[in-house]
Order: sequence, then structure tokens, then C-alpha cells
Amino acid sequence: MDQLFLIFDNIKKLSPALRAYLQSCLKRKEVKKGEIILREGQVAKHIYFIEEGIVRSIRYKKNKERTLWIMRKNDLFVSVRSFFSQKPAIETIEALKDCVLHYISFEELEKAYDDYPEFDRHGRKILQNYYELSEERNDMRDQSAYDRFVFLMTHQPELVEDVSDFILASYLSMTREHFSVQKRLYAKRNKKK
Repeated sequence: MDQLFLIFDNIKKLSPALRAYLQSCLKRKEVKKGEIILREGQVAKHIYFIEEGIVRSIRYKKNKERTLWIMRKNDLFVSVRSFFSQKPAIETIEALKDCVLHYISFEELEKAYDDYPEFDRHGRKILQNYYELSEERNDMRDQSAYDRFVFLMTHQPELVEDVSDFILASYLSMTREHFSVQKRLYAKRNKKK
């Protein structure tokens, strides 16, 4: 949890009162690999910080699963639409590795914004970063298959070791076979360097 407060302080140092409030609200949760953190149709009641582990967001369409995003250590994650509207989620969030998470409820976060106006800046900066990452992922999906794999190796190379090819292929919008071809091509091109 220290890393989360470091992230906050890098945006703007938290006041002692706000720090104490957040420390009193944040809960710790251990989640096993394969465990569902949020199921499609449930309302997202919490926003999470990953101390350890990897999670993904999945959407099912025509009986096919698509990985929308993958978050890892020191990332924040949430089902954005569900959390902020307090309506049912259109995605499922699953742990890809054993995780240590810290979370705060929607009500506690709203109280932080109401009682500590300074926290608006933190929320805005974190949301801005979250949406920038989202746009990068969307832009990536418009690239060639090879360029999508390069994106993965540039931004999240550790995932190749930690996450199955099937899930990474889904994340990069390609079949597992096509993913394997891109992986071999990338290895071949980068072996020469």
C-alpha cells in the first residue's frame, strides 16, 4: 500500500487528514489466480490498487471471450462505467495470478472528494492516466498484428512470461496461432540486434 501513497504524493502531497482518512478506508484483499473479482451483471462497488499480481477485464460476445485490458503491479483498476454510474458491469474482471489488492468503496471515494477537495486533483490525474492507457490500447488494436505484438513488448513485456498465449492473443485481437507467428517473428527480428 506504500506504493499507492507514493503515487498520490507524486501527484500532490496528501494532507495528514486525507492520508489518515484513506488509510482508514483502504482494505486489503488476497485473490487467487482464476478468481473472479467482478462478474458481468454485478455492480462495481470498489476501485482497486494492485500491490502484487495481474488482472484482466473480459467481455463475452457471441460465446467468444475478448480481453479488454490487463493490469499489473502498481496499477489501479476498475470497471469504469459500472463503478461511476453504479450500474451493472458489462465486463468480468479476473485474477491472472495470485493478487494482493487494496480497495476503497464508491461511497468512501465520494466522501473523500466531498470532504477533501484537494483529492480532486489526484482523482483527475489518475483518471487521465487511465484513459490515456485506454486510448493507447484502442490505437494499438488498429495496428498490424506484428505492431500489436511490438506494442505488448514495449509496454508490458513481462506479460509474455506471466500470461498464457491464449489470453495475450485475445488482448491483441488475434488468434492464438497468429499470436505464435508474431511472437516467433519478433524473436527472430530482435535476435539480430
